[in-house]
Amino acid sequence: MPTFEAASPAGESTTEFLLYSEEGGGGFGTSTSTAEEEAFSSPVVYREDISNSQREQLLYDETNGSVNRVRLTSSGEELHSLRRTLRRSFSQRRPSHLNGLNYLNVVTYAAHLFVSYGIGIWGLNHILETRWEIIMKYETLVTPAHWAYYLWAPIVIMEGFFSLAQLLPHYRARSLIQDGTSFYFFYTFVIQTAWTFFFSFQLFILSFISVVGALLSLLSLLASQHKSLLSERRRNLVEYTLFRCPFYLHTGWMALMTLDHMCLLVRRYAPEHVGMQVAADILALAFMFAVAIVPLTLSTPVCWPQQDFIIPLVVIWSYIGIAWHLEEPSETMIDIYGEVIIHAVKYGSYFLAAASSCCLVPCVVVWLAREFCTIRIVELDD
Repeated sequence: MPTFEAASPAGESTTEFLLYSEEGGGGFGTSTSTAEEEAFSSPVVYREDISNSQREQLLYDETNGSVNRVRLTSSGEELHSLRRTLRRSFSQRRPSHLNGLNYLNVVTYAAHLFVSYGIGIWGLNHILETRWEIIMKYETLVTPAHWAYYLWAPIVIMEGFFSLAQLLPHYRARSLIQDGTSFYFFYTFVIQTAWTFFFSFQLFILSFISVVGALLSLLSLLASQHKSLLSERRRNLVEYTLFRCPFYLHTGWMALMTLDHMCLLVRRYAPEHVGMQVAADILALAFMFAVAIVPLTLSTPVCWPQQDFIIPLVVIWSYIGIAWHLEEPSETMIDIYGEVIIHAVKYGSYFLAAASSCCLVPCVVVWLAREFCTIRIVELDD
């Protein structure tokens, strides 16, 4: 750990040290001679003195290797400018190196792309039945319209951005990647590959176990990322979009696929019990509403955003897809369930989509007001 000695302010007997810590993405901190071993997670060294009604900051100037005292403006704009400059210059001067996890994420994404589209959608050039062909063979009341499955495209695209962005020098060594995402992206791909193969061969019990495992792996990934953000104390829209949003989207879709797969199991193994099939479909609709509401009630002080809006949007998308699909039900569905039940589920799906939207919109408005219409007060320690 590099240490730079700085002159002590007048009237003090201790010596200030400038320390660089590689924890939390790297950062400078100050320490006295009696506690040199302490490292600080602040991205820029600073020390504030208040004397003669003047506020000054102790900053390291990389251009000449000296420690200077900088007088702060009342708005702190000079400090923020210096912080940004030091972040850029130091990250350029000491770039981190790619490691095995960075390369594994890229390889995992490439394999994930092949399995999802090559097997799930194209069926290996029709050697295997496609996912949609199998779904329609065991169609249920909660099967979304075909266009609803196009949500998988933005998931794959955004995870592609993730796999490329985590190679960049500014992000590759971040705790959000190394400790947060960790190997969970790889674990999810392995389990989801098993789900794709089992589903293609219509081994539905094994595929249901696999889809539940993939969902649990994604939930573990989000929890691990949240834990890493607690240690970094950062909120950043770009980082949320690149490194968290793809997995929120993926998690929401896998939760819905789990419920849809549950109904498919009942349809496959209890074809004569129409009442049981209808009960499973109604339960799936109710659980979907819970999936939409729970993320809106979660509030954490450091995640960006504090409440997740991605998963509720996925649920609303699916509700509309289910209702749309029932607008023109197939003859098979009419023969099994009858028009009364089909219309009831259709209108119920529209109602639940509206109810989810009514819960989502106020949360979004409150979040926008809190983020963009309030003044943040930052208190600096003496």
